[in-house]
Amino acid sequence: MLRHASGRFWLTLTVALVATGLPGCASFKEIATYASLSAKAAGYDEVTKDYIGAIDRRKQYQPQKFQGELEAIKMRREAQSTSLDVLQQTITDYMLGLGGLASGNMRTYDKSLKNLSDNLSKATLLNNIERDSVGALSTLLVRSVTVVYLQHEIRKLIQDGNQPLQEVIIATRKIIRNGIIADLQAESVVVKRYYDNFMLAPDNPAEPVAMALAEEAKVEALGRVDKRIQSAQRYNAVLENIAQGHQYLYDHQDTIGNDKLGRQFEPYIEALRLTYRDLLDVAR
Repeated sequence: MLRHASGRFWLTLTVALVATGLPGCASFKEIATYASLSAKAAGYDEVTKDYIGAIDRRKQYQPQKFQGELEAIKMRREAQSTSLDVLQQTITDYMLGLGGLASGNMRTYDKSLKNLSDNLSKATLLNNIERDSVGALSTLLVRSVTVVYLQHEIRKLIQDGNQPLQEVIIATRKIIRNGIIADLQAESVVVKRYYDNFMLAPDNPAEPVAMALAEEAKVEALGRVDKRIQSAQRYNAVLENIAQGHQYLYDHQDTIGNDKLGRQFEPYIEALRLTYRDLLDVAR
């Protein structure tokens, strides 16, 4: 699971329902389902952890003279991993908060604002707008809320949270596409060149068995890289569906709490469910 920062203090989001303030016909089960699924899907960190591990794999395919450079890249990525952790955990925490409101459950968030500030200062991949968006979502969850009118509070959280959430998701997807997927595509080229250089070397003797084994090893290695690329692409699709679902809630705040939302929002939940299932399938 995602790494959690140390040095924490209690951030409490308390939902206290007052019977006279909540219309009996209001239903938020679709929002609760969407938020729970989003929290699980956004928290999937195998793709981002592999961003560091990819360097160790590449070392076996490149000459010794490149090892020092690859080790330096690995160290930079270990430092950059804080950015990925902050973004993923922020999305997850927000969705847990939204789900807590929608389900009427008390949820306690154990997170330190000081620690968040420290982590943001180390998040070298994030620009100022992205850092501000992380801070804005976290601030929304800090509020200790006693809800007299739950429908109003859910609408307010979605209204206030949409823009920073969209920014955080955009930042995460940017790293996935431009960093992780691009790096894996480069790894595929390195692997192919490594085996091709071996098999096509002019001084290699004609050894059909050795060549067949090398070709088999090449196919397997490229297959593993391709599987990682597919995982990253599907995680990117998961994040896109999370963003689209929340945007729909933002655009249709007036339907929150009635049956109309349930019927029209279900396709967004199903799309997210399917992309998350596809991600888990390819990761097996």
